[in-house]
Amino acid sequence: MSLKHIMLGLLAEPHSGYDIKKEFERSLRNFWRAELSQIYPLLQKMEADGLLSSKEGSSDIGPPKKVYTRSEAGATELRQWITEGPAVGAERVAYLAQVFFLSDLKSDEDAVAFMTELRDHMQDWQMRLQEREADWKKNWPGYPDDMPDEEFYPQLTLALGLKRVSATVEWCEESIARIRARQAN
Repeated sequence: MSLKHIMLGLLAEPHSGYDIKKEFERSLRNFWRAELSQIYPLLQKMEADGLLSSKEGSSDIGPPKKVYTRSEAGATELRQWITEGPAVGAERVAYLAQVFFLSDLKSDEDAVAFMTELRDHMQDWQMRLQEREADWKKNWPGYPDDMPDEEFYPQLTLALGLKRVSATVEWCEESIARIRARQAN
């Protein structure tokens, strides 16, 4: 998956770099993260490549901000990326790599503590996703299938995010129980 393409998708409407970061936190968090240190240099490169344009916009606080909009070349690039088919590849899940090496801790209690912390983090994430879903349900009487396209397709990503995070919470709880059962033997 490409941060460039995600940003092109977000820039169908004018946004500043900070607005893009807020959109990542609000809508894309369940499958993609980006930091301002990645966003601003990429915006400059994309503008230099002709994929977007910018203009100075007013700011409620501080100096004027730079507001970016996707160009026609950027829209073409986004459509081409989507029509190439699903970008399926090996996902990197850092916590799974850590779990893979939990035996190096030499302590089942430390492994349980790790898995408990992971479960708690995932439960918090699950709660945030459920809150987002509750907001959509409240604001769209025809939730989820009678939403406009610009809300319907993002909701599909939320639905998968909820399933994945819920499954991870369940897996953490099963793993904790299995580690404890091994201790009892």
